[in-house]
Amino acid sequence: MAVARVPAQQAEELPGVGMVEVGGRAMRVQALGLADRQEGAPVVVFEAGATNSLDVWGGILSQLAHAAPVVAYDRAGLGRSEWDEVRPTPGHVVGRLRELLRAIGAEPPYVLVGYSWGGVLARYFAGEHPADVAGLVFVDPSPIVTQRLEENLVPYQAIGSGRDGYDAYWSAFGSLFERAAPAVRAELEVLRGLMELDLDERDVPPLPDVPVTVIVAAKYLPLVGMRLPFDPEEHFEADLRHRIDRLSEWALESHDGLLVVSNRTTHAVPREAPDLIVWAVRRVLTAAARERR
Repeated sequence: MAVARVPAQQAEELPGVGMVEVGGRAMRVQALGLADRQEGAPVVVFEAGATNSLDVWGGILSQLAHAAPVVAYDRAGLGRSEWDEVRPTPGHVVGRLRELLRAIGAEPPYVLVGYSWGGVLARYFAGEHPADVAGLVFVDPSPIVTQRLEENLVPYQAIGSGRDGYDAYWSAFGSLFERAAPAVRAELEVLRGLMELDLDERDVPPLPDVPVTVIVAAKYLPLVGMRLPFDPEEHFEADLRHRIDRLSEWALESHDGLLVVSNRTTHAVPREAPDLIVWAVRRVLTAAARERR
């Protein structure tokens, strides 16, 4: 799973941004359209990728605010949110997000939009609180948490690198963040730790049967600063085919699921193809509205 380093916009450039206290800690949130919400209509909740703040979404929320209320936020210790110094497991992150949503008056149902690691967090949220979720948009997520370790090794084996290549990749990846903030390092440690657990120990609940769109980015993103014992582009191609195969299962879990593979964007989808995210959210909102009738 790559981490897209999308340039952050200045907070003052984004409308609807403010600070909210959750559990005695300040959290930064962007909320638009809540005052105009129609009864029963879902709120679109954005979950950013690993290490990313809400700024990663750029102007996407503003483009969607006329169609539905929208909310994005900085997880604890990221962006401008205070760190609560608690290990950011998916369960803990989901719990804090629910507290935040209650604090700003954004009651369910929700359409969750998860980017990269945020897609994993959105999946946990939906599985743990299925009655609160009306739809899901996964933006280039990794299927790592729904696979056994042996499956995570498949792309490395396909290029003749195997477990050694897997370990080298994650070691190099972790070294990029050795001097990062404690909350950033803690988040990445949780991600890696989940991959090492047996599948049954990860407690990944099944998805609710709601409209789902899964976006897969198929354009190679060079891995700057990572020294690897294999050809990273060859690995990307093997990993892409593996992810398409596994993520198709995420789409097939829904009666209204769609898998979209885009050759025009790298993993930095919010920066390179924001229109694709806007389209996917509108699609799920339309499907969710149809089911409410």
